[in-house]
Amino acid sequence: MHFSIGEWVSFQHTLGFILVKNVKERKCLVQFGLSSEVDMKWIPVELLSSREEVRLLEEDIGELQNLAIELEDAEWYKELEGRVMK
Repeated sequence: MHFSIGEWVSFQHTLGFILVKNVKERKCLVQFGLSSEVDMKWIPVELLSSREEVRLLEEDIGELQNLAIELEDAEWYKELEGRVMK
């Protein structure tokens, strides 16, 4: 499985990011949406496409940073900090 937790992916032309990986079953829990319209689904990895170059709005990055704090993921938080549009 080549995806990482926190990585942006595309599923059926919808962007989301990986919350959890299940290597044994070859699927990922993907979160779609960032605020009031959040949806989470388990997606087989063969149906996901990598979206490394996704551009985010500053407020979206702020929401993701809040999630990184909740998950205690300092590395992801710092990565998000580097994505803030200047």
